Amino acid sequence: MPVLSPHRSSSSGLSGSYRPTYSSALDRPYYSSSGYSPRINSYSERFTTRSYTDSDGRRVYSRSASITEDGVTTRFREESREGSLSRDSGISSIRENSVYDYPRRDNSLNRSERLSTAGMIESVAEMRNKYSPANYVPAIYRNKYENISRSKSINDIGLPPIESKSTSPSSALSRKKQARRGSTADARNGLGLVGLRNIGNTCFMNSVLQCLSNTRVLLDYIRKDTYQKDINNVTSSMKGALFKAFGELIKELWASDSSGPVNTAALKSQIQRFAPRFMGYSQQDAQEFLRYFLEGLHEDVNRVTSKPKPITTDIEDSLPDAEKAAEAWRRYLRSEDSLIVDAFVGQLKSTLKCTHCGHCSVTFDPFWDLSLPLPSGRNSGALRLSHCLEAFTKEETLDGDEKPKCAKCKERRRCTKSFSIQRFPQVLVIHLKRFSPLERFRGKLNTLVEFPLEGLDLTPYASEAQSGPSPRYNLYAVSEHSGTPYSGHYTAHCKNPIDGRWHEYNDSRVSAASGRSAVSAEAYVLFYEREGGSSQRSRL
Repeated sequence: MPVLSPHRSSSSGLSGSYRPTYSSALDRPYYSSSGYSPRINSYSERFTTRSYTDSDGRRVYSRSASITEDGVTTRFREESREGSLSRDSGISSIRENSVYDYPRRDNSLNRSERLSTAGMIESVAEMRNKYSPANYVPAIYRNKYENISRSKSINDIGLPPIESKSTSPSSALSRKKQARRGSTADARNGLGLVGLRNIGNTCFMNSVLQCLSNTRVLLDYIRKDTYQKDINNVTSSMKGALFKAFGELIKELWASDSSGPVNTAALKSQIQRFAPRFMGYSQQDAQEFLRYFLEGLHEDVNRVTSKPKPITTDIEDSLPDAEKAAEAWRRYLRSEDSLIVDAFVGQLKSTLKCTHCGHCSVTFDPFWDLSLPLPSGRNSGALRLSHCLEAFTKEETLDGDEKPKCAKCKERRRCTKSFSIQRFPQVLVIHLKRFSPLERFRGKLNTLVEFPLEGLDLTPYASEAQSGPSPRYNLYAVSEHSGTPYSGHYTAHCKNPIDGRWHEYNDSRVSAASGRSAVSAEAYVLFYEREGGSSQRSRL
């Protein structure tokens, strides 16, 4: 079912508070946000499903600021939940719902005849992984998952093995040899070519981590240990633990002696401390995870250790737009200043014009990514990334219930609204909105969007003429989703920042690929690096 056309809120502009709240495009992410953690102390012990909360007793759905169909969303979108504890007191459980109730076994049986606790956990985990709705792959999609390997261990849970009946033992053996070559031999022959273990529906996390691992500015920051001096032990809720765990994982991925897939358990434990919605092993959305994760990394290395009081006065409306933008950016950096912000955050210009009196209201907001609609109804030609950018920045009319109040007329008036990019980030993250946000009509658009590998020129979408070099970007990573909104798998295509070669990352498997293979109908989150001084190949 096609995604609804973008609707952007008439209100814009960030307040001066440290944690402003805005609505998000995904009111109900299509993946479950509750964790599942089976524990059995006796044969009659119940399995429980728990809901977790974030700090201050609020249910948090999205952290990082981004541009969505509703305009600008900042780091938090909260829904009050009563009775929960804050993060400082530990991860809280506010509700327990019985899922399974196993009968008590006959105590007359001897120990050898009883099912061990570990055995029961393993058998139930295997059953849930193989037959749960989250992991079941319909027959029409099974041919897409032929090459997804799965360990027999419950600690490496992935999608169920799906092979054609005509598959011969020799071809299966060949695939196993290819998987071993991808995860071991490539690691010895080149840095960064190491896979990540799937520890239970964590392909969404693995895909994003590989994209970030091949992000040049982050890689240099970590491998040179520059981040150590920026660790924030004052205002960060994690006191640097999240970034340190991420740093250790990146160093292991890029170590010359790495010989196999890296276990992400240590990092995941820190992630779920920061964002309890990732507790357990439910399927999650990669873009939502990226928002949370970047926010957590930013907090851990935020250079601002004493939060200033928010500025409540508005920026003078009579100032030229360039000066307004500079002042808005200065205010933002007063409380949010880190290498993560330096790399990933840009600035958007929002123009609201009253059709009655002609008054224009201009505001400038930071963004962490651009969430682009996929236009439908094209009569001819392929859908290109430029078409998605045009749909996002085109002028729209706000009428009816959407009429904003004109600052000059002092009444609700019919207005036009448009977006343009004021400040271009070093790393541009583009999210292709393939999933419907509607809970009742979940759907996915498998439309192929053609995007350039090099020379993405964003000059047509700039707010004003650029004084420096044109904002041109080169693709270096893609997070991909295959399957449906109900079951699927994440992989990644990444360009090695050392030798410039492309590889495909499929959990523990890493294989050589071409740049063109990254352009597919499965592309979900695109990572572009701006041309310039940082575009030179890393010397690690």
